[in-house]
Amino acid sequence: MLQRGSRAVSPQSKNIAVNNRFGNTGIKNQQGSTVIKYDSLPIDGRTEYRFFEGSSQRNFPLSNTGSDGNKLGVGNSMVVERVYLSIVTFSALGVVTAVDEIAIATEPVISLCELSFAIANSEVIKNVPVLSWLPQFNKLAENQLNTSFDFDTQVIIPPLLEYVATLRVAGNLVARTGTYLRLTIEGSGAIIAPRTTF
Repeated sequence: MLQRGSRAVSPQSKNIAVNNRFGNTGIKNQQGSTVIKYDSLPIDGRTEYRFFEGSSQRNFPLSNTGSDGNKLGVGNSMVVERVYLSIVTFSALGVVTAVDEIAIATEPVISLCELSFAIANSEVIKNVPVLSWLPQFNKLAENQLNTSFDFDTQVIIPPLLEYVATLRVAGNLVARTGTYLRLTIEGSGAIIAPRTTF
C-alpha cells in the first residue's frame, strides 16, 4: 500500500518484495523501466469491456501487449500506478482520425462507468468510478484536462499471471463504427535483462 512519511515504500521496492513472495527472486536483477500497456475494444453497445483479455489477437495500434497478451513475460513485472481511458477513431481505411479524452460533457455514459482489475482471477482493484478520474473530482488532477487516475495502492502484476481490467458500463453506450475505447495502464516495472542493466 502507498505509505507516507520517511519510510515510504517505492514502487520498485514493492515490486521486488511482491515478486520475492511469489518466488520470482530474479526480478531485482532485471532492468528497471517505465511500463505502459494499452488495449482497445470497439464501442459496440456491450455492457462490459474486458480489456487485455484476448489482446494477443489485437495488433498495434489497437494493443501493445504483443504475443504475450494479458500476461507479462518471464523476467517482466509491472506496478500499476496510473490508468486512463481514451477514445480512438479510425477511418474506413484503418487510419487514426481522432484520439479524444473522456469528459462528462461529451461522454456522460463512460464517465459513470466503474473499473475493476483482476490478476490471476483475484480482484485487486474493485469498482473505481471513472468519474473520480476527471479533473473536477480527481484529488491529484493538476489541471482542468487531467483525466488520468493515480491509484493510492501500488498493485503489482507478476510475470506469467493473467490480468484483466473490466469496465462496467453504466447505461447505453451506443455503438459507433470505427471507434474504440482504449484503456492504458502505466507504472514502473522490470523488463528482462539477459546480460546487464543500465
